[in-house]
This record gives sequence, structure tokens and C-alpha cells, in this order.
Amino acid sequence: MLFSDDFSQFPAGPFPSNYFATQEYHYLPPVGFTGAWREGTISHSWRPCTAAWIIIEENGKKRMLSTIESTVPHPRMLVTGDCEWQNYTAKIELQFMRIDGSAGLLVRYRNNREYYVFLLENGNRAKLVRIYHEEQLLLGEAEIRIGNTGIHELSVTVSGNLIEAGFDGKKLFSCRDDMYNQGRVALFSTTTCFFDQITIQMPKQDHGIFINLHDKKEKELCKLREQYPKPLLWRKLSTQGFGAGRQLRFGHLQSKKNELDILIAQNIKLQPEKDDYSAIRCLTAVDLAGNVLWQIGEPQDSMDAAITTSDLPVQIFDIDGDGADEVICVKNFRLMILDGMTGKVKKSVSVPNNAEDENRYGFLNADCVIIANVRGLPGPQDIIIKNRYRQFWIYDDNLNLLMSAKRPAGKCKPNTGHFPMPFDANKDGRDEIFAGYTLFDADCNVIWNHDWPDHTDEIIMGHFNPDQTGLQIATVSGDEGFCIFDAGSGEVLHKELLGHAQRISSARFRQDLPGLQFYCITFWHHPGIISFHDCTGKRLFSFEPDCLGNTLNPVNWRGDGCDLALLNTSAGCGGMIDGNGRRVVLFPNDGHPDLCAEACDLTGDPRSEIVTWDKDSIWIYTQDRPAEISPVYNPKRAPHYNQSNYRGEYSFPRVPRPGSPNPGR
Repeated sequence: MLFSDDFSQFPAGPFPSNYFATQEYHYLPPVGFTGAWREGTISHSWRPCTAAWIIIEENGKKRMLSTIESTVPHPRMLVTGDCEWQNYTAKIELQFMRIDGSAGLLVRYRNNREYYVFLLENGNRAKLVRIYHEEQLLLGEAEIRIGNTGIHELSVTVSGNLIEAGFDGKKLFSCRDDMYNQGRVALFSTTTCFFDQITIQMPKQDHGIFINLHDKKEKELCKLREQYPKPLLWRKLSTQGFGAGRQLRFGHLQSKKNELDILIAQNIKLQPEKDDYSAIRCLTAVDLAGNVLWQIGEPQDSMDAAITTSDLPVQIFDIDGDGADEVICVKNFRLMILDGMTGKVKKSVSVPNNAEDENRYGFLNADCVIIANVRGLPGPQDIIIKNRYRQFWIYDDNLNLLMSAKRPAGKCKPNTGHFPMPFDANKDGRDEIFAGYTLFDADCNVIWNHDWPDHTDEIIMGHFNPDQTGLQIATVSGDEGFCIFDAGSGEVLHKELLGHAQRISSARFRQDLPGLQFYCITFWHHPGIISFHDCTGKRLFSFEPDCLGNTLNPVNWRGDGCDLALLNTSAGCGGMIDGNGRRVVLFPNDGHPDLCAEACDLTGDPRSEIVTWDKDSIWIYTQDRPAEISPVYNPKRAPHYNQSNYRGEYSFPRVPRPGSPNPGR
């Protein structure tokens, strides 16, 4: 007996879950007892809603109730088990409340878009279907008759490539399929129904093989982990009363070019029914010793002030070129430049009257701040601000409005995406701007455009593929998937539907592959699937961790020229993964905060530190040993001055200097 559950250990009430966008980039595990289960799919809703699963008590017996309606486009899944289970028999008791949908059992579940499902449908059909992303293959079916009063037993046996399906103690049909050879088990529903006792059994011989393979992998993984430095606590800062979620900015506020400071932004929500219309409540500057340098606004010691599901419009940058960093922000409907050392206002101007799009107050509620160089100056001194999705405006360093733009009209609404990316594509000294699926020149004229509906979440520009001439643009764009464009022509070099593609990072994650590789992750509907891609975009593997809130930031942990990817800093399910998806670095169970995490160089050693924090404290980890390779790998990373929750993260080898024996070091 691998697993058995009658849900008797659960308290009556909603199965703990989180239905909000906070988990796109915060580690927020559900609060409450979840047993051996977790949700495989989630709702896309901005408002509190009925839990997808509710435990009901009936005459002393507990039952798991699916609350989903058949009109909802995505099924609900409740997942348990081990991803390395191979041969087993799973049985579940099921009672329909309504029969205008389907419910059943998933086996060899690899992730929420790859599995076999045995389901009862519309009260008259039993089906076995193989799901592979958008593809559905019917492997077997039979006629049945069920109503909404009886309890039925479903069973599925998987052994090698043989799959057998049973209903109420009788075999319905069998088939053979070679797509999936191992995976978890899950409850599946597209309608309201009850699930009762579930059992999962494995033949003794197969169980022995499973245990031996599992132990062998664990030993190999433990040995591999010894090759990596362990996280060592370097600094601990208190932010009690003014802390925030993923709204930290790093910069040289005290003009000490060898040491970074931290700016913490709290939010206030200006649209009560939705929290994607947030503004800056308070800014607090601290140094790496935890000393408060200055503060503007009124802080609040609450999670509401700490966390928002959108960006806040603030960056740290030397915008006037005087050698000292300023803070550029939008607060109280004014675009402001603050003195980095004191927080005092140096310049200020009212934001645009935003009557055309996304108007609530008559003036723009800026969604983010982006530093660019559209004028062709020696360095970037221009400021881009935008509303949520429709339009952006460009100012100079004296806060004069230079121009504004939005995507040309088409069948789809104008869409800037979350965080437009400035870059000098044609090497003329002026930045072009890639926003949504549109490349604008430095005068905001359209160079090329794709008229696609869903918005772009994150963007990276780079020379990913050594066989591809010119610059490429990689994006994750929700239901438009993972895309790679030729920056010059706009040609789509790769497009793959992964689910709702949410986050992306690019680095040299593996030395045995050419060019740079990608890690991507999904969120809405089918969340948490991490996929690994080569320099052309080809998917090499994917997996689904047991938690959401994974960042995928590249981490130059060993300094050996090969980056890791940061999941989160949870001692239980976080850590850093290598280019094979293995958790090679774990975080200690020392009480550190794990709501948010970021990788950046803070000690001066080119290797990355890990900053992890919540609203009350910031902890910083470095390596527990010196770098074992000299010179230490020193990659080019995204600049501190364009930080965003929606920024694609990268770590690129630097262009080697002539005669350099160590390219990228």
C-alpha cells in the first residue's frame, strides 16, 4: 500500500489554497492542513472566490467536494504521490452532484499538462485520454450509466506501457501507450462531485525497484550537493514596520560605488476591488547594515502595505549624470526625482492626464519606471512611465515630456505588456523600445508589430543562439507562450504554448550545450511548470515542483562559468537547481524569511549573494567557502536601475577583451 486516504484527518471546510497573483513571485504556501495533497490547477480571479475543494462532514465521514462548475474552461486537480512512481493501481470512490461534466482519476501525472486521465463524462461515457499540452488522444472508451446518487469506484492500473481501466469492480478496457512511464496520481473534475476513499498500491517487486532507484538517486544527489558551496548567513536586517514584498531596489544611494544600499517601497491600493492599481505609500532607504538613511511617506506594518500584485513605479539611477544616484518615482500622481542621499525632492512634475485609456482619477497611475536612452546621450538619462497595459510616455532628465506611444490599432487592443524593454538594436546610440509585441524606434515609430491578444509578462534581449545572426528577443507572454523573435525583422523564430507562460531567465546553465539556455515557468490555470530550453527554444525537459513562488533568477554561485537557477529560499521545497533540474543547493532551516528572494552581487566577489526577505526582515546569504576557480566568472546581469517583478532575468558571458585567455571571466 503506497497511499491511502479517506480525508478523515481534514477539518471540515475549504481546502487551503491561494487564488491571487501574489504567488507569481512570492512564496506563500497555503495556510492550514493540506495532508499529502496540493492543488494542480488554480483559478484566474482577482476577487475572493469559493474554494475549488471543500471537505464536507457527513454522518462522521469526511468527503472531498469539488465545487467547480462545468462552464469553467479548465479542470480542477488535487495531486498526491511521487513523481517517480511507475507501476501501480489507483482506486477512488466518486459520486457526482451534477453529471453535465466529467470527473475521474489522473495517473502518471508529470505536470498539470502531461498525464493520463480516466474519467466519467456526462453520465454515459467512460474515457481514457492522454493529455500532452494542447493535444488530447483518446486511448479507450466505453458506455456506462450513472446518476447523481450512487457512489462508483474507478480504478486504473499502469504496468509498463499497459493501462487498464475499471468501473465498479469490472474491467472496462485496456490499451498500451509509451508516452509516460512514471508519475503522480491526482483527482480530476470539471463539475461538482464528491471524492471518497482513495488507495494506491504497487506490486512488491516494483516497490523494491522503486525504493532502490530512489535511494540511489538520493545518494547521487547528496554527493553532487557537496560540490557546491552552502549558503552562509552574511547579514540580517530588520525592516519591522516598513518592510515590503518584491518591491526592493538596489543602488548607490550614499554614492559609495563599492557598496549598494536598499530602497524599500510600500504600496497603497487606489482601486479597492483590484490591487493592480497600486501606488507608492512609503519609501525607506537602508544601508547593508540595516541603518535607516531616510524615509518619505507614512509606513504601515501590514501585509496589505507590503504586498501588491503589480510593480511600483520607482528606480535608483544617476539620472542627471552628476555621479550620485537619484531615486526616480511616481507618487501622488507626480513624477519625481529625489536626492538619493536625503530623499528630498529635486524635481517634480504632474503625470499626464490619462483620459484616453485606463482612466479612473483623470491622471495616470504609473505602473512602472524604466530608464532608457532615446536621445543618444553618452549614457541613459531618459525616463519611461506607463499605465497598466495601453500606453507609455518618455521624459528627459529635466522631466520634460518628449513623446508618447502605444501599439498600433488592430483586432487586438493596444498592449504594452508589463515592462517594456529599451535597447539599442541598430547600434546608432539610441534605444529602441520593445513593448508588448511591438518594436518602436527611438522616436516611437513602429518598426514591426504582432497583433496578438495576451500581454507580454517578461522580456530578455540577447545573442542566445550562436548560429543566429543578430540580436534575438525572448518573451514569456501568458497564453501566447514562450516566443523568440529576430530583433531586426520581427520574424518569429520560436513559439511554444507552455500554458500561461509567466517568468523567464536565460544564462549558461549547462556547459554541454551551445549558446545560452532558458528556464521558463507557468502560472495561471496550469501553474508552476518549469521547463528548460536550449538556445533555439527547444524544450529539453520540464517538471512541476511542489510549490509556487519560484523566481528562476540566474545565480553565479560557484563562479565556474555555469549558473544555477533560484527557486525560492524555503528550507523545505526551495533551493537552487542546475541545468538538469536538480536541487543542488538547499537553504538551512534557520528561521530565515522566505516570502521573496533575489540573486545579486553584494560582497564584491563576482559570485551572487541571495537576498531573502519578508515584511519584517532581510537576510543575505553568501557562500561558505572561497571560490575554487580563478579568475572568478563575472557575467553581465540585468542592471540594478531597471528592476521589476516583470523583468526577464539574464546572466550572459561578457564579450572577451582582445587577447583575453578566459572569455567571459
